[in-house]
Amino acid sequence: MGLPYKIEIVQISEAEGGGYLARLPQFGILGIVGDGDTKENALADLEQNQKERFQQYLVEGLEIPEPEIENEDYSGRFVLRIPRYLHRELAQNAQKNGVSLNHYVCTLLTMNFQTDRFNSSLNEIHNEIQLLSQLGGVLSYNSSQIQQTGKHFDKTLRADEYPEAA
Repeated sequence: MGLPYKIEIVQISEAEGGGYLARLPQFGILGIVGDGDTKENALADLEQNQKERFQQYLVEGLEIPEPEIENEDYSGRFVLRIPRYLHRELAQNAQKNGVSLNHYVCTLLTMNFQTDRFNSSLNEIHNEIQLLSQLGGVLSYNSSQIQQTGKHFDKTLRADEYPEAA
């Protein structure tokens, strides 16, 4: 509980009830939040909700992530142990492609990292859609707008077409 998680505090507009929202952004935009009339109340509520969520993680056997470290100086070098057969196959493929093993592995990591980032973004959008749907709104999106490259994702809240949801 005492670990240095990044905390964001957002003022809630008077139209939405006023006060403050405190959250741990590492757990998603609405993953672990607290609110209150003052910043102090929002932080106290956040602390209580964090404690309850972490207890829930422990009961469910889920790992509690360590706080993300910002502005850490990275050298661009790390040691990785892999099975011998994989080392051999990577080295052979690098040679076939006329590049160093380092360059080849870096290219593979970069390509797969971009795919992973794209999938994470799509999962976040999917989770937001589910959350909005659970909150009682009528939501639709045109999945045919999702192109293979992932350049377009069109989602539209169409409350005007469903007045009963407004």
